[in-house]
Amino acid sequence: MKLKHKFLIIFLLISIIPVIFITTFTYTRYTKLIDKQITSITENIFEKSGEELETNLKSLEHIGDLFNFHSESDQISLNKELRKYAGDSEGYSTYDIFQSNQNIHFIMKNVTYSSEFINGIFVFTPSGPTLGYGLNSNIDVFPGYDPLKEDWYEKTIGLEGSFYIDGISKKDFLINSRPSISFSKALYDGYSKKFLGVLLIDCSPAVFDFSKVNTLNETSMITVKSDTNNVVYSDPASSEESFTPKNSHTLIKEFPSDNLQLIFTVNYESLYKEFDATRVMILTIAGICAGVFIILSFFFSYSLSRPVTYLSSKMADSKNQKLLTASHYLNRNDEIGILYNEYNHMIETLSEYIEKELQNKLISLDSQMKSLEAQINSHFLYNTLESINSIAELEEVESIATMSLALGDMFRYSIKTQCELVTIEEELKHVQNYISIQQIRFENRFRMIINIPEAILKFQVLKLILQPLVENAFYHGLDYCQYGSFIRIDCWTESSFIYFTVSDDGIGMDEPQLEQLNLVLKQKAEFTELGHRNKQSIGIKNIHTRIQLYYGDEYGLKIQSQKNEGTSILIKLPKLNC
Repeated sequence: MKLKHKFLIIFLLISIIPVIFITTFTYTRYTKLIDKQITSITENIFEKSGEELETNLKSLEHIGDLFNFHSESDQISLNKELRKYAGDSEGYSTYDIFQSNQNIHFIMKNVTYSSEFINGIFVFTPSGPTLGYGLNSNIDVFPGYDPLKEDWYEKTIGLEGSFYIDGISKKDFLINSRPSISFSKALYDGYSKKFLGVLLIDCSPAVFDFSKVNTLNETSMITVKSDTNNVVYSDPASSEESFTPKNSHTLIKEFPSDNLQLIFTVNYESLYKEFDATRVMILTIAGICAGVFIILSFFFSYSLSRPVTYLSSKMADSKNQKLLTASHYLNRNDEIGILYNEYNHMIETLSEYIEKELQNKLISLDSQMKSLEAQINSHFLYNTLESINSIAELEEVESIATMSLALGDMFRYSIKTQCELVTIEEELKHVQNYISIQQIRFENRFRMIINIPEAILKFQVLKLILQPLVENAFYHGLDYCQYGSFIRIDCWTESSFIYFTVSDDGIGMDEPQLEQLNLVLKQKAEFTELGHRNKQSIGIKNIHTRIQLYYGDEYGLKIQSQKNEGTSILIKLPKLNC
């Protein structure tokens, strides 16, 4: 998977998941809050509606209780008035009826003062006359009306003192009647339990008017039913068809003493629609945020991956072509800028290394060619020296035999090509062969001092590094090899390194000469052409270059010298076991 796609997935996960989580959390919390508020409002309206209905019913029951209350001491008693008409005989006059109506009106006016929904109060007595009066619109009972055969009258008698409620309808027996609700109950003497008549309280539909407490008029319906499941009252503003069990919630409160049920039905679906705009807004905002985050994710994934993609393409091109540097994004101060600068530095370093390795290989190849040439010449010289040694032994010339034998061993050592590494012991033997020849030449006018512990002799070093330095001491250090001169070789180990010093007490070098020689040692070895002979490649410079090519730049030669006091050359090599 490409880095750009990985970045895109990460950014989308980081941005979209929180948006989904926050949106889900907010939407759920908001929905629960709506549920809680709707439930609270619904229950509050239902409770207040019940209280309103209960208050109105208690007002009506109080009126009925006033007619049932038996008292002999009260000057005016409704029960006492009704007892006048409890018999079958007509032992009353028109004045008595007028007086009774006045007494009823006097007692009832305070009771009905706060009950604006009452149209009229009437009592149908057993002996025939109808008592009572109308409060609104001159409502009265038609003269001669006989309720005994009416259905409502029979049902009222059957309830034996409980209210019978006749639903909303126009009462034909009332003058100036309008659609109303009537409450009727049988009246009995509180002491003798004698039947006194039937009380009828005609009420306007306002007795069940819950508009003051119901703030959900359009989304709710209030119904009042009797115990026979007859609808006594139904909210005219609501259509029952719009309320179904799927979209509605119903609360029911019983009024056992009045044989009524208050049914409050709320259309939750309609209520929730009022909050849909907010929920749609939440989802819209979430969608916009998600869209913005998606666009930003594409932008950032492209911006972050583009430098890496460009750099990887440069690397791929460098694999098939020459090493290429990357010029873009170098001026950035972040990690991308560091990466590009380090890449360019690496490419430059690698190019230098490749060039250096190529030079080293060419130098090594040139050295091998020189060695091959030397081997060709050395074989001839070695065979010649063997012949000279044989003649010297036959002629009994010991010095010639010694020199020819030592020189032959030196040639044999030089042309040995099995391995570049030899033991220190083998390298010292080569030096000793060279010294034995020089002792004969210079008639033992110098001393050779070798101070190397026996434990070090088995370590391996690069071949032909000591003898050229000893030879250099003869030709440049010892002034024509004065008597008493010496050449000294010391060797020791420290940590993982082996150190040699080749020193003499010869003429030494002044400061300019020493600086010039050290400068030559610091110069990198350069290849000109195969077979080309550079005088600087012979001797000290050659040894120093060979050591660094084989072991690394931290190894090689260091020279110390003072004029007329001598020269000391330090060799640093890694400690390698045989």
